[in-house]
Amino acid sequence: MPSYSTVRLAAFERVHGMEFVRRPHGLAFPAAWRQEVLDFYRIGKREPDKISQVPIRRLNEVLRAVAPDLLSVARSATLNDDAPWLYAYKPLPVSVMRQLIHAWIRDLHSPRARAKHPEITEKAIELSASLDVAGLSWQPHEVNLLAGHTSPGGTFEPDPLVYQLLPDALARRITKLAPYRFEGIEMEFRIAATARGAELVSWPPRDHQDDDGAQWKFSFVIALTVQTVPFADNFRLHVRTGVRRWRTGGPVPIPYRRSVSAYLLAREPWLAQASGTARLAVSRLATDRSTALPEWVRGGPEGMLGRLRFSRELPDASTVQENPDTWIAGKGGIEIGVVHATSMGGHGVGTGLMPRDRSPLTDWAAEAFTPYLTRLHDFTRSHHALVPRNLPRTPTAKTKEEQALKKAAYERERQRDRRVALARVLGGAPLVAEARWQNPHTRDALVEQLADLLGLEGEGGTDSERSWTTPELTVRLYLEDADFVAARLGFPGARPQRKNLPAAIGTRRREIADLCERDGRPDVQAVVIEIGHPKSYRPDIVDPKFAARLGYADAGRLTKFITVPSSKWGTATKKNISHRARQTWSHVLRQLGVCTVPEHSVDGLPDDLEYVALWMVKRRADGPTLTRRTAPVAVRVNPADGSVTGWDPQSGDWIPYRELLLSLARHAELPGEYERFDDDDDANADEAGEENEDTTGSAVEEANGEQEPSTTWVPDLEDQRAETAQFLRAMLYSLRDRRVLLLSHAQNSRLHWPWLTNGHLSADALQFGPNPAQPITLYGENLCHVRVRDHMSDETPQWFAPDDDSHDHGFASGLWHRPDAADDHRVYYSTGEKPHTAKHAVKTASKIATRIPVRKKRKEGDEDTEPEPVIDTGTNAWNPTALEIAVLAVPEVGTAKPGAWAAVTHQLRRAPDYNVTLRLPLPLHLAMKTTQYVLPHEDSTDDSATEVSTDQ
Repeated sequence: MPSYSTVRLAAFERVHGMEFVRRPHGLAFPAAWRQEVLDFYRIGKREPDKISQVPIRRLNEVLRAVAPDLLSVARSATLNDDAPWLYAYKPLPVSVMRQLIHAWIRDLHSPRARAKHPEITEKAIELSASLDVAGLSWQPHEVNLLAGHTSPGGTFEPDPLVYQLLPDALARRITKLAPYRFEGIEMEFRIAATARGAELVSWPPRDHQDDDGAQWKFSFVIALTVQTVPFADNFRLHVRTGVRRWRTGGPVPIPYRRSVSAYLLAREPWLAQASGTARLAVSRLATDRSTALPEWVRGGPEGMLGRLRFSRELPDASTVQENPDTWIAGKGGIEIGVVHATSMGGHGVGTGLMPRDRSPLTDWAAEAFTPYLTRLHDFTRSHHALVPRNLPRTPTAKTKEEQALKKAAYERERQRDRRVALARVLGGAPLVAEARWQNPHTRDALVEQLADLLGLEGEGGTDSERSWTTPELTVRLYLEDADFVAARLGFPGARPQRKNLPAAIGTRRREIADLCERDGRPDVQAVVIEIGHPKSYRPDIVDPKFAARLGYADAGRLTKFITVPSSKWGTATKKNISHRARQTWSHVLRQLGVCTVPEHSVDGLPDDLEYVALWMVKRRADGPTLTRRTAPVAVRVNPADGSVTGWDPQSGDWIPYRELLLSLARHAELPGEYERFDDDDDANADEAGEENEDTTGSAVEEANGEQEPSTTWVPDLEDQRAETAQFLRAMLYSLRDRRVLLLSHAQNSRLHWPWLTNGHLSADALQFGPNPAQPITLYGENLCHVRVRDHMSDETPQWFAPDDDSHDHGFASGLWHRPDAADDHRVYYSTGEKPHTAKHAVKTASKIATRIPVRKKRKEGDEDTEPEPVIDTGTNAWNPTALEIAVLAVPEVGTAKPGAWAAVTHQLRRAPDYNVTLRLPLPLHLAMKTTQYVLPHEDSTDDSATEVSTDQ
């Protein structure tokens, strides 16, 4: 990777002393309505007294579909807030609002709830009659979109309205710029309705023909969000640029119990009496569970969309699903683009933008920010050491033969180190593993790669039992047919139903536990299971991983899955099978507690430093357990002996990592053990501070290549927060006499530990529960606390390494800070090396313009010809995350500044056992992996832990 001295963030901050005043109309939720609506909503709810807010998420979603010019600045209407809930520069007539309000009231209870509580229907009629909708009035408001205040801890927080109204105002200014032009290409952008910030999409979509002649469509996307930074005296606007790929070439696959986003543009307004709009509305397609036919979400006879009076009806969902090509080209004055999601398979347009596209597009959008915002100055490198002492280095030698000998000697040393480490964590006992295979190529690869990983000589036998003995360790491997272990779960009837999932899991769990009891192998520690690709199990509830993990955990055995080779999924080559087999055994060793901890090389920090990572293991309500529950997990890593342990709150002690994983699996809650909450229990979603989204092909998924978790109301949130506080106090007390770096993750943990929210933070302090913040020294004189934050919800900005002379922008690894940062600066950004998975990502690549490839080395006899121009529309870009490292508290003992603690956190991403940079510091990575033993469906077969693309 070329040497760059700075990185440039796609982040802007307000110009001090500047005001940006806008005058929209606002509509408040009438105070007289709130108690009436709340009382109605509480009918039939569990613990109704805990419901303090009126849910409006669904109404907001409908507004994005039919009235995209309206801006909702809240997802819950509180009982004591007279501030407007909706803003608009072209207000909707009261008659239209009346339709929306009445439709929303009926939608507050699901059909299931209305059937269970017949009085809901009568109460809905009474409520609709009592609300004075005619009294609603849009009032003009003057809003300074740069206003805010500084928290007691020193973090500048913008006024709540700013998060939605500022991005929208800037998006409006962007649409008034001259069209975006780049090397002869011209694009125009339209604002699209979105739940957070603002989004602009280039429209109409661009065409791309791949090498096979297939036609594809895509757009560029610009997303604007307002963000805060710990201890900073200014807020930031993050600009994310990426690619939106559209579904074409056949019917839209709608996954089971999921939805697909669609962008709609109409020449005329959707609602009668409403004004026209140039914005893209956003709705969702889903499959009706009763008819198995496509429908618009919130549509149908029971949905809000079905109760509105349209000037033109939404197109039939089935016709859009069956032929998306017709609608994206335009039909009857309506254009509809259905978002392509990664779950739909391949696409002819690659994901992401490289700096050649990202830089000019961001610069063009930034023209609209003047004079209110200015770009952050380029960040510079930290002067601290950034490479661990024990990170493997490529051996140097005078000849290739000498280099090969050195490399082989080093690998033999690593193999011995692994055997020694296994012997230590197993207490001198043999390593005993079992591999349940389906494909003989996988079986052979598992044998070969285990032997290669541990330096085991010979085949160890030829039958179903292999055995090797070394001076450090004895290894036994049993090879068995996968049999029923990898088979689909059994359900009564032809169509599996979720109500029967507990019984199906329980049956398989008992079958596996019985199998382990009969096999006469009580010393087996881990089982590798060859299993079908996750998408081969449809519906997903028949996937056996959950039950297999629980059954083997009951027998005291760890589990790891590897998928059956498949040409469809690109996993059938010998090289791929061998790679996946090696990765599988590496992860088995990790689960056993074997890992090489980075030895930090930072001056001024103690050598006996230990690392503790906090991770909240979240169980999603729409996951395999159908329950919402979150439990804290703490993982401790000791570099001195390489031991990995986890905190056990029951015993009040640290237990081996292996035992922690098995304990989590044994205590996993089965479906049915807790009552499932109603689908519409989202009243306090805003209190959680997270988006409630479960959409395949949503902006989040299309941008990140992953599904954003669905977050709904947690009725016992305060109880869970209290449990988390108790867990943390006890855990930290056990470490009070040690030198410890505590690592936490903002997006993962702040819901249950609110102290991690930027506006709550104070330097060198900790806070648990309702108690005031206390100096961190009360929990240990040698305790340091570092919080990391990743790109989720665009909370960290996109970036690239600039070369303004040649415009040959690229990427750089390192630790970065503001150029004016003092010694006590506390916020840094960590970037990693380019992984082998991004080897085809060229920094000069563009989705819309050609480039001349680097001339390959000419072979003898080849003609000396100039390379032909190429265009990289079909190639995936590499967009690494800038991981934010916030040093929240430093020890009272010692002289190390926050920058040194940021440097050691960065080094923890460079784990010697991995050949690329980890997404998270190693202790957090290990803590995150415990999720696999609570949500086994989260156990991806490739177990990617490295840098990933942050957008598509």
